[in-house]
Amino acid sequence: MLNGYLYQLSSMLSFGISNLLWKYPQQDMPVYKIITLRSMLTTLLFGVLAYYLAEGESSLYGWFLAIGISAVSFWGLLFYNLALKHSTVCQSITVTSASAIFGVATSIIAYNEPLTLNLLIALSLIILGLFFLEKKKPILKWGKGTFYALLAAFFWGTTFALFRLPINELGGLRFSFSLEATVCLSALILMLFNKQKEKNNKIQTPKKVITTQSYLIIVLLAILCFGGVFFYNKAVLLAPVSELSVMGSFTPVITIIASHLLLKERFKPIQYLGMALTTSAVILLLF
Repeated sequence: MLNGYLYQLSSMLSFGISNLLWKYPQQDMPVYKIITLRSMLTTLLFGVLAYYLAEGESSLYGWFLAIGISAVSFWGLLFYNLALKHSTVCQSITVTSASAIFGVATSIIAYNEPLTLNLLIALSLIILGLFFLEKKKPILKWGKGTFYALLAAFFWGTTFALFRLPINELGGLRFSFSLEATVCLSALILMLFNKQKEKNNKIQTPKKVITTQSYLIIVLLAILCFGGVFFYNKAVLLAPVSELSVMGSFTPVITIIASHLLLKERFKPIQYLGMALTTSAVILLLF
């Protein structure tokens, strides 16, 4: 079980840093295009690994299950990116940590996992910590960005908790390939649909010059997201999903620390309190 927690910590580190980067390319290109380009790269990486390293047999049921869950999970990524358009990175990622609530509920229903006292205390610490992590109190500020972030929390929390089902059928690498390919295809369809809609409505959007920096950030995003998915899909086979869901709520601390280091912002005392609470929750689950 300890290996499962270590894999989850590695996943959280990858996702925590990548969450900071999604906002930057939005200055040059639409959300659908960013997701499509990133997912093309991760699909290629997982496709190569799955082709050469995947073991065991796969079933048609497993592929349908993987595609269905992946298609729903895509909306979590989309709504998170939409939240970034209307809010700050720290505010958006803090609100999406509410996914722990949906993840715990889903894992209890899907896998009959017990709701232990440690889990309840950890979940309570996480929820309380959310109020303090961001100085603007995002949970109490119901703007458009917060609404999108809560939708992202719902779709991510429920679907990530269900990843174990298709992984048991296909293996981690095949499912990861299916996940990224489905996300890529979904984003591509929406991008083409949006372009056609603008064309029919005769809406002319000004063309922006896409910088080399934006493309490099997307490449870095792909590498980090590859690591996040890879390690998480290993973790769900080795540790209770409900506990992994609560641990995942520690991700905002990583994102906020990274954002302050890169953007040279300073912490406020109330943020230290939020970090202490979420860190205590993770330690409680580990020990």
